[in-house]
Amino acid sequence: MRARRWSAPSERCATATSTARTQEEARALEQLRQGAREMAQQMLRQMPSRFGLNDPPGELDPMGRPPQRTDGPDPGVGVKVPDQIDIQRAREILRSCAAAWARPTRPPLELEYLERLLKRF
Repeated sequence: MRARRWSAPSERCATATSTARTQEEARALEQLRQGAREMAQQMLRQMPSRFGLNDPPGELDPMGRPPQRTDGPDPGVGVKVPDQIDIQRAREILRSCAAAWARPTRPPLELEYLERLLKRF
């Protein structure tokens, strides 16, 4: 049979003190975390918007697009990749412009406009 070790009152006090210290440290760390969360939320409310998160609704440029951001990466939410129907429609428009440009009976101003369009594409 093993004898139980008797601990002096000073040892019991030291154990209780270390437990209290651990609890105080845990409480202090939680208060630091809470303070950091509150500070981050306050900074987000005060900071100018980067990606349209705090923009007032309806803020658009004259073409109906959200305002351009120069700080930070482009989130790419407004980018639409053309699908097959869009590509086919663009080819039809290009062919139509080329056919209209090939007809010399068009007014010179219209032919110049069509030529500028065709040079771009």
